[in-house]
Amino acid sequence: MIYKLKRNGGLLSVFTLAFLLGLNASSGGAADLSPPATNPPVQVFEERLSGFFIKLGFTYAINTTDSHLYSQLLPLAGAPKLKIPGVRGILDNVATLGFESGYYVTPNVSIDLSGGIPMYAKVKTKHPFPPGGLPVPSGTTLTTVMPAIVPLTVVYHFDQFGRFQPYLGAGAAAVFSFSQKNGFSTGVRVNPTIGMVFQGGADIMLDSHWGWSFDVKKVFAYGETDTKGLNLAAIGLSGHLPLQGMLKTKFRPWVVSTGLVYRF
Repeated sequence: MIYKLKRNGGLLSVFTLAFLLGLNASSGGAADLSPPATNPPVQVFEERLSGFFIKLGFTYAINTTDSHLYSQLLPLAGAPKLKIPGVRGILDNVATLGFESGYYVTPNVSIDLSGGIPMYAKVKTKHPFPPGGLPVPSGTTLTTVMPAIVPLTVVYHFDQFGRFQPYLGAGAAAVFSFSQKNGFSTGVRVNPTIGMVFQGGADIMLDSHWGWSFDVKKVFAYGETDTKGLNLAAIGLSGHLPLQGMLKTKFRPWVVSTGLVYRF
């Protein structure tokens, strides 16, 4: 009887040990089935710009402008203005310090506003007045104006070429004059107008902030300039004629710019 108890106790001990070993093995297997521990992801710092930018540099306006002259035949109030045949007016080219600023509304689309420091330019006759009229030679200064072009454009930027980032845009341009001086024409008043503008260029970025920009704009506008009289001293004569006149102008300059660009 005692032998059996010992034997049964031994059997019980064997089963207990086997159970404990099996439990340990099963817990170890469960641990092996769990996903392996991974290191926490490394945070990559990505510089985020505000979206604002500014450009500053040299701007040259090539004034492919064509004006036709109209004048009264008699110095009478309300007299019709007739086109002077064969005579045209041209505007000098202008070099100045230009600037452009804008904001990226998306990574590829920006809204740009540009301008420059106003400079005076002369409006001159291109051909002499016809025979039988006043002896006005070609190149006579009709007036001196301080023109302004302020384009507002929507621009799409291509960013798949790395640091070289070309762009195309279009919009509207306000065209007006800050000041005007008398020449052969007196009492000059430039009427403001709005025209279309097309834009193209490229930014070459040196880093995320600094770069160099090349830009070309083409403006299409139509405007009128009123005059109240003629200063005969401008052509070597004396006196003043109270003849009202008008210059109807097809204003189509090329505006070429280059300079630094900075993105905030």
